[in-house]
Amino acid sequence: MSRACSATAAARFPPALAPETAILEEGAGAEILALLQQRGALFFDELVRGTRRLSTDVERGLRELIGAGLVTSDGFQGLREIAGGSKRHGRRHGRRGSSYLRGGLFSGGGPPGRWSPVEAPTSEDGTPLDRADIEDLAEAVADVMLQRYGVVFRDLYPLEAFTVPWREVLRALRRLEARGIIRGGRFVTGFAGEQYALPEALTLLRKIRREPTSGQRITISAVDPANLTGVVLPGPRVPHQAGRSITLVDGVIPADSAGHVVALAEPALTGIER
Repeated sequence: MSRACSATAAARFPPALAPETAILEEGAGAEILALLQQRGALFFDELVRGTRRLSTDVERGLRELIGAGLVTSDGFQGLREIAGGSKRHGRRHGRRGSSYLRGGLFSGGGPPGRWSPVEAPTSEDGTPLDRADIEDLAEAVADVMLQRYGVVFRDLYPLEAFTVPWREVLRALRRLEARGIIRGGRFVTGFAGEQYALPEALTLLRKIRREPTSGQRITISAVDPANLTGVVLPGPRVPHQAGRSITLVDGVIPADSAGHVVALAEPALTGIER
């Protein structure tokens, strides 16, 4: 029920992805976003100097931009400190002393990490997509991943070349679960975050789990989407290169097979056993 409520809330009150609809045209948030779009990723002290605002104003502006989904940081600590609010920062600054030198110059410090703007999805001509188009595109991406993998979670997304942010795909998956099309839960161990799966994929997983191992060998091309080495399967990542194959025994790479990657005669995708 909670996921259904969150999906409804996300649909009714989605975070805007375009600057002109997310924040006011004036204020610290607008100045910070303009500076990041002009100069790229910046540290907190560079934002303070670039906007010529107080550090507390920059923190407040970053908090607004984070809430609108317009900026991100390359580390979690900075996000946590900004989300902690002014009281937390006030206690920290109180222990450390003033962040300003004589003459009002900022001496540095603030939340760690570099801040950068979040790219909004655009059409082929570069025009920002409206909310309805983004949701439709995200659901299409979610459907492609579900049909490809059966079970979808965050660690699989970097394997794809989609331009839609993962947060939008995650909201689409929540909406699909609320409609009863897919199921959410913990299906693959060892991975953090939400997981979603097609009902038929769960049925197949339960069937395979009950079956005894038979030593079945399957060879796939290294460019096949089923190449999940280094992600789901343990061991080093096998690059997606044509002319290579991967041999799996009962769905995993044999522990004693150090050289499981071999050359394949072209065409690499012909006659692969599934």
